[in-house]
This record gives sequence, C-alpha cells and structure tokens, in this order.
Amino acid sequence: MKYRLPMLSLMLSLALPVHAAEECVIETVPRSASGLGPWINQDNWLAPENLRVGLQSAGSFMPLLRISPMTAARVLRPASRQVDLERIKARDPLDRQQRDAGFLLVTRLYADGVVVLSDGRIAGERYWNGLEAKDQRLLLGATRPFLSLMAAMAVAQGKISPDRSIIRHIPALGAQTGLRKLSTRRLLEGEARFDWSSHEVDDWLAAGGWRSGANPGGIRAWLAQPGRWERDFSSVPTLGEVGPDGDLLVWAIAESHRLPLAQVFCEQMYRKLRPETAALWLTDVQGTELSAGLALSLRDFARFGQWLIDARNGSRRSGIPNWFIETLTASAGLRTEKALELAGLRKGSEFRYGFVHLGGAQNRIAVLGPYGNSLYIDFDRRLVIAIFAAYPRDHTAAMRATLEEVWDAVGSATQQGGRR
Repeated sequence: MKYRLPMLSLMLSLALPVHAAEECVIETVPRSASGLGPWINQDNWLAPENLRVGLQSAGSFMPLLRISPMTAARVLRPASRQVDLERIKARDPLDRQQRDAGFLLVTRLYADGVVVLSDGRIAGERYWNGLEAKDQRLLLGATRPFLSLMAAMAVAQGKISPDRSIIRHIPALGAQTGLRKLSTRRLLEGEARFDWSSHEVDDWLAAGGWRSGANPGGIRAWLAQPGRWERDFSSVPTLGEVGPDGDLLVWAIAESHRLPLAQVFCEQMYRKLRPETAALWLTDVQGTELSAGLALSLRDFARFGQWLIDARNGSRRSGIPNWFIETLTASAGLRTEKALELAGLRKGSEFRYGFVHLGGAQNRIAVLGPYGNSLYIDFDRRLVIAIFAAYPRDHTAAMRATLEEVWDAVGSATQQGGRR
C-alpha cells in the first residue's frame, strides 16, 4: 500500500495540467489562401468602403488563433420587457430633429447589429447588412480595454509590479534604455504614449502584417530593434489608441504569466463569460498575438459588459480586482475638462485604462472602438448596449454624440417608468 500512494499522487499531479489545458482549446489558423476577390487586398481591406467585409474576414489577410473555451455556453434568455428600436424616440444630433433609435443606428451610425442586455437578459437584438449572431467582428482599438483588464488582474495576482520599469517584465528588452522611464503602471493606464512618426507607424503595421511589406521577424523583432524606444512621450492620448505601446503591453502580460496571451485571455477572462462562439485573435507571421487583434461575436461582446457589472455587484469568481472597476466608475470630481478626442460626449468624460468614463449620470463607462463599434455599460441600471457598426470614419464627434443619444434613449426604454 505504501507504494501505491506515491504512484497515485504522481498520477494526479500529471493529470492536473492536462485538465487545465483542456479548459481552453486554441487552434492556429493560417491566412486563407483564397482571399476576397480582386478588389480587396492587404492594403485596403480596412478602407471605409470595405469595412463590412474586412472586419468580418480578417482571416483572409492575416493568420489568427481560434480560442474555444470548453465550458458550457450560458444561454442568454429574453427579458420580460422588450425594446422596439423603431418606437424609441431620440433626437438626431446632426439636425436636432425628433427621430427614433432605429433610424440613428442604421442611418447615422451605419450599424450592423445591436444587443441590449437588461439585468443579464436580452431586451433587444437586431442585425442588418448580413451580420449574424454567430459572426465574429474584429474590435481593433476596442481590444485595448481587454488588455488593460488582463494586466490589472496580473497586478492583483502579484505577477506584475506596477511601479517597476516595463523592462523588468520583458527581459528581451533589457538593453532598451529608453524604456527605463516607462513604468508598468504608466503603460497600463495609457495616460502617456510614445511619440511615433507616421513613417514608423506604417513600418509597425507592416511588421504586424496589417499591411503589405517585409515582416519576416514579426512584431517582437520590430519592438526589440536597437534604439526603437529612444524617444519622447506624446502628451495627448488618442481614443482607441493602437500602436507599438499596445504590443508592448501584450508582451508584458504574456511574460508575466509565462504563457501565450491567447491562453491568458481564455483562462483568466473568456471562459468565465461562458460564451456562445469562439473568439479569434490575429497574429503576426511568427504567431504572436497583436494588440488590436481580438474578434468577438456581438453577444459575447455584450457578455463582457455584463461580466463587469456582475463583478462589481459581488461576484468573487470573476477575478477582477475591485479597485479596477471602482477606478473606472469613480466620479471625475473637479476634473471637468473634456479631452478633444472625446468631443460629442458629455462633460466629465475621460480616458481610463483604455475605457471611457462617461460624464453625466454616475457609474457609466464605455468601450469605444473605431467605426462605431462600441460597448455601453451602466452599472446602476445593470444595462449593456453592444453595437457593431461600419461608420466610415474611425472616430468623430458626431459619431460619439449619436452613440450618446442611442444609449440614453434605449436606456430609458428599458426602465418601467421610462426614466432613471
């Protein structure tokens, strides 16, 4: 008997890592060889006229990872009170005329889909222009809040020291003296970014495979090039910022866990949503996840917002540190100046960890990706509004003002009295 116990312990210890690995299945998917026809290529697949095709067909231009949690999907049940977008009155911010929310979504925002969750149940869901509930759409700049949250969770777990230089977490960049002044906290908060020229941004896009060009070494070889980080900070944050700084954060998260980013994302976050569809994450030619490369279905995008609401209301299983959500929702107080990049939103709106803290009513935040792709989260109302759109500009004041009108109108319609 004394020989059987050590053997049993050994068998259990060998089985545990296998079980953990089976919670997430990550499949490498090479770039599709078929493409999308003669008119869409590597350099125009995200042009305004191609957005509806490009955002849902990224695998035709770049390799990706398919991330499938092995947890059972949670069925989103219908709410008892349904909203009719065509009956919800809203004021058009472009001409101040009385319209309806459906008109603003389709005509002003070029929306392709909307999901409204009220207390975790579907209070409204519509799709247009060929988008279906199962389709994953590339989030681009809206990926940054997911990265920020993963980094905050790593801080809470003691894997990342926020006040240390970022190079302490990325040994391969130890010779980059320009990074010694960048703390992990500063990178995580996103309040400062490095100043990159347009030529360097084009070079970075080619290194990641977003555009045509030589990129055999991939994104990390580009980040590690000698002298790459010998530059000043830019004092102005940019909404939905995508750039080399984001790929630096990706690298730090992966190094802190000693796992690929896709595995961290699935284990720490995605499987907890109990999603309906697999997530996709674009990579460079070396298989490294890119900082703007996450693609989700609209329902699973909405689930992310509901997960944050549940975490704030006492879900201990989320793993989200309390300080993170409280920082996102805390009142701006005397900080009433609004960044020019947030024109169109109410006074008091400001950037926080890649999210936007919304002015006006308390405890509201948003994920504002480019082209109208957005996620609105009202913690007090337990309301989530997820929108996929193909607005022909990445960010404009008119687009943000229209989103604000839609959020207000739909939010009021979900309440029994019609008012907050």
